[in-house]
Amino acid sequence: MKRWILLLAVLACTVWIACKSDYEKMLDREMASGIRYDSIFFGLYFGMPASDFYKHCFELNRQGMVTNGPENNTVLYSFYDYRYPLDMNFYPAFEKGRIYKMGVVFNYQGWAPWNKQLFSDKLAPDVLDILENWYGEGFIKIVRTPGDTAAWVKVNGNRQILVMLQNERNVRVEITDLTVTPEQKETPVKPGDRRPVWEKHEK
Repeated sequence: MKRWILLLAVLACTVWIACKSDYEKMLDREMASGIRYDSIFFGLYFGMPASDFYKHCFELNRQGMVTNGPENNTVLYSFYDYRYPLDMNFYPAFEKGRIYKMGVVFNYQGWAPWNKQLFSDKLAPDVLDILENWYGEGFIKIVRTPGDTAAWVKVNGNRQILVMLQNERNVRVEITDLTVTPEQKETPVKPGDRRPVWEKHEK
């Protein structure tokens, strides 16, 4: 009897593992590796203090690498080495004053409702190419809910990169440290201040 119970338990475990999605398998494997990847991009990293983030962005701006995003609420970097010029706006989320997630929005500069070739579904391959150049290949396509838009994900150790079609114009990317569980709700940047994002947050 005990033998049959053991066999059934092994079979159930095998079936459960087989039923795991590719994402779940990748997540389990990478989180179990114990490897940390804290680099984000442009010298930014998980755990970076907020004050250092603003100072770093100020220096990137001084070098002419980035500028102010829409309403001065994000940092803007532009790419001109693709078929259509595209913009990347980014701003992090902080936990206890340190970066644990980077929110990024990509869009083609010439987007308009009548320019179907500049819609987000056409932009996604360029975004994935940028991310693969930064983080390596291995993004997998996922379906989060039935009828949902396309999404792609890659996990390296503690670092997850999630790519989503936000709307017809934008592709949103979230780069997250999976070892951090935020205790507070994210505080959005308040509009209406004409100063650059790195100045309005200086203490």
